[in-house]
Amino acid sequence: MRKQILLVLFLLLNITLCWYSYTVLNGKLELLGVFISGIGVGIFLMILKLNVKNDKINSYKRELEKESINADESSAKVKVLEAKIEVLEKALENALNKG
Repeated sequence: MRKQILLVLFLLLNITLCWYSYTVLNGKLELLGVFISGIGVGIFLMILKLNVKNDKINSYKRELEKESINADESSAKVKVLEAKIEVLEKALENALNKG
């Protein structure tokens, strides 16, 4: 939330700089101000793009973690079932040997 507020303030600062350069400054200073504000807007857009990309990467990481947890749970269930089968096989062998 704080990062988003800072980005909005940064964008407003760039817009204000562009407006100030266009209305108050003259000549080369006007062009310089517009150029600098254009660079600022470009930086703003790139930061937004990076934030979207990082959000996608983080959601993909969470999805992979969930899948690995599910795989671990499945392998644990298989091991428990294998142990139960072994116990039942031994019990059956003991019952057949006694009978």
